[in-house]
Amino acid sequence: MDLALKIIVAEIAVYLLLCLLIWTIQRKLMYAPQKHVVTPHMHDAPEGMEQIAVQTDDGLTLKAFFLPPCDGRPVVIYFHGNTGVVADAAHKMIPLAKAGFGILMPEYRGYGGNPGSPSEEGLIRDALAARETAERLCPNAPIVYYGMSLGTGVANALAEKKPPAALIQEAGFTSFVDAAREIYWFLPLTLMMKDTYKTEERIRSLRAPLLVLHGERDKTVPVGQARRVFAAAGSDDKTIKTYPEGRHVNLFDFGSSNDALNWLSERFPQKDSRCSNTD
Repeated sequence: MDLALKIIVAEIAVYLLLCLLIWTIQRKLMYAPQKHVVTPHMHDAPEGMEQIAVQTDDGLTLKAFFLPPCDGRPVVIYFHGNTGVVADAAHKMIPLAKAGFGILMPEYRGYGGNPGSPSEEGLIRDALAARETAERLCPNAPIVYYGMSLGTGVANALAEKKPPAALIQEAGFTSFVDAAREIYWFLPLTLMMKDTYKTEERIRSLRAPLLVLHGERDKTVPVGQARRVFAAAGSDDKTIKTYPEGRHVNLFDFGSSNDALNWLSERFPQKDSRCSNTD
């Protein structure tokens, strides 16, 4: 075997070993509960939120944070991204809470001290449990799903099984394979990835109103993926809002939560002007 052939064989062997390594640890790369999403607002939260327990159908007891709605207002279930804990994003719910919307922020398995290990199947189970909890606590309230980044994949999977009254997607992807390809472009991800979160496929069945929020300077998930998700959505009532200076985790700084509030308020008008969670 000549030197050039030996080099080629060695390079192929190294590449295959790299593929094997990443395939083995992919969920450790994909889910990062040990980190926090650091923002200037990460310690802010709606007043009156309480910790509750959510029971999954596979026997886990998970933490969640809940604020009941004013009569007639929807409950918004918020699904966070792959990094940090759900409390890191509580500040995003303050405008909605002040307007009387109910808030349910479930924490995923394996995050925030919860038992279990995260996976696509597991997080969908968690989302179904959150939906059942919202129905039990607020039996007459419309239920809205709000997903951010990885949470958009969770929210879409839930919407396919249990249609919401409305769906909000912030910094979402077409699939997790497409999102991962922005970093691991050199790997055969379609063959390798266990958890794919195929949003672009799932959202075709959506009939509820849809709001898509995305930063035009998002380097983690390029805005083109948001536009593809928006185009694929089956809803007749859909809106996309992009932020020219927005990146992946800073849309709140450009008014995304107020935009979500205004959009929801158009579809779920407040019946009682005195209804507010600031009373």
